[in-house]
Amino acid sequence: MRAGIIGLAAGVAALAVYGMTLCPTVYVEGSGELIGAAYRLGTAHPTGYPLFCLSSRLLALVLPWVSPAVAINAASALFAAACCGALAAVLYGRGVRPVVALVAALALAFSRTFWSQAVIAEVYGLALLMVVLVLAQALRACERKEPRQVLLLGWLMGLGLTAHLMQVLVWPGVVAVLAWRWPALWRWPRLLAQGMLAALGGYSLVAYLPLRNGRGAGFHWGPLGDLTALWQHLSGALYRSSFFSLPLEGMLLNAQRWLAQAAGEFHPALLPLVAYGGWAAWRRNRSAFVLAGGAIACNLIAALNYHRDPNGLPVFYLLSIVGLAVWLGLGLDALAGRVRLAVSVPLAALVVALVLTAHYEESDRSKNWVADRYGRDILADLPEGAILITEGDDAAFVLDYLLRIEGLRPDVTLYNRMGRGTDVLDWSEHALPTVRRERLRWRREAALARGGRPLFYFVPRRSPIAGWVFVPAGLVYRLQAPDDSTGAASPIEMGNALAAGFFRDPWVRKIQSNYYFMAGEERLWAGDRAGAMAAYEQAAALAFDSRTVRFNAALKLFEVGELARAMDHAAAAAAIDPWRPTPYRLMARIEREQGHYDEARQLLEKANQLEKTP
Repeated sequence: MRAGIIGLAAGVAALAVYGMTLCPTVYVEGSGELIGAAYRLGTAHPTGYPLFCLSSRLLALVLPWVSPAVAINAASALFAAACCGALAAVLYGRGVRPVVALVAALALAFSRTFWSQAVIAEVYGLALLMVVLVLAQALRACERKEPRQVLLLGWLMGLGLTAHLMQVLVWPGVVAVLAWRWPALWRWPRLLAQGMLAALGGYSLVAYLPLRNGRGAGFHWGPLGDLTALWQHLSGALYRSSFFSLPLEGMLLNAQRWLAQAAGEFHPALLPLVAYGGWAAWRRNRSAFVLAGGAIACNLIAALNYHRDPNGLPVFYLLSIVGLAVWLGLGLDALAGRVRLAVSVPLAALVVALVLTAHYEESDRSKNWVADRYGRDILADLPEGAILITEGDDAAFVLDYLLRIEGLRPDVTLYNRMGRGTDVLDWSEHALPTVRRERLRWRREAALARGGRPLFYFVPRRSPIAGWVFVPAGLVYRLQAPDDSTGAASPIEMGNALAAGFFRDPWVRKIQSNYYFMAGEERLWAGDRAGAMAAYEQAAALAFDSRTVRFNAALKLFEVGELARAMDHAAAAAAIDPWRPTPYRLMARIEREQGHYDEARQLLEKANQLEKTP
């Protein structure tokens, strides 16, 4: 009973702060897609996240007076707060003092990355709640040694997989603790088989995906019409090539980034206490040490070998942060046992205050409307009946949310060139060979261009009709015939790019930098070369840690002959992500233009080597 009170206190405190810092609308990257998939009961991006979609929609039903974005954001906050409450209850159940259990849970609640994901539509709060529940049940099963505890553990492990695949990273620790603390269990094959069946029962929630796929107005990432497609979706095959694809130097760089993240997740002053907690866990509670340490180790093995945009890496280390929070609690409890109560309580309050104040500003999304206004600015500039073709995540899901969920601009048709949810191709046509599929896509886009409705692109790659050109039009590009005199749209309103008063994370700054980049495109089209160069530089300065923005700025500067400045930005893009070949190819072109043929050859060799790396 008392554990429940401690957990409730931690969860309520966390939820109160999350409520004050909750994002009031759609956020960047995949936020819009998750909101749409949950609110309309669609099938989200791999691995589908049925537990998140169903439970978030259930919560949205009891919040009919708020927008869909706020409802799903609030669901994320509730799940994250429940995770912190569960952690506090588990720590108290392991003999940790009540005030210390509360403090450790709040330290996790207000840690940098966890907090930032708790106040937007994201799956990590729910995923980590399931992790904590599995760890707690593993400890309970070892202590009580009852068959029903094994069945409950199996069911939770299976259900956890429907929240996020990170669940598998705690399984080695769970198996190790069971084998160590309950060796007789392995002599009961029937019970083990029943536990596995219970896990399948929990995992059976994934049946939601094929049953719901393609139905209703929900967001559907792609077709799940056969077992192969379903398995690829559930197993995250889309991301498989990104794992274990880095050389040793890349793993060391990721390790360096993890160390920097771990040092700042709580507060640098608390690092010795976390380390002390690991030692204290080994001395006092080795089962908890193995479970937390196993989660940390497995998380690092997977994440250190993962190659993606460095700005997106912190969320992949969240499991390890939960393990560190456990150690922090055990370390603080061991320290509290050495001092008087009059000292331990203020010390505990100081820990929470340190973490809360260190991260409040950068985790507060309550005033951050940048993504929402960016989508609205794009749509406001489009003429009646326009067609817009997008790519990737940056704008596509924001626009998709505004169009399909908010009902903005029903006259506009949106297609996503990446085939994510909306595409000019039918689902069955995605199974065509790559060359045939792309040719069909070009023919469809050419037909749209000739169909009479104005056609716009978010990214101007290659015109589907020879001779037609991309003309900057606000925050997008219009595709038009060479004899079309429509011209560019009115000048870009830069207010959203200048919006301040909140912490701008890399994704927000990237969106804001797009305003400057498109201003540069319009100035260059109008013949204002100097003005265009200044705008490109402003875009790169704002999104200084975005490999995409730095590379795009380098490419534009190279095209107008600003070779030295182009080289600086290309080198910066390569430094942000050294394992992408495109910056090196651009640097080779720059070196060749400057007559540095040996340097160009070396850079091309490096690019070719990276392309051959699996």
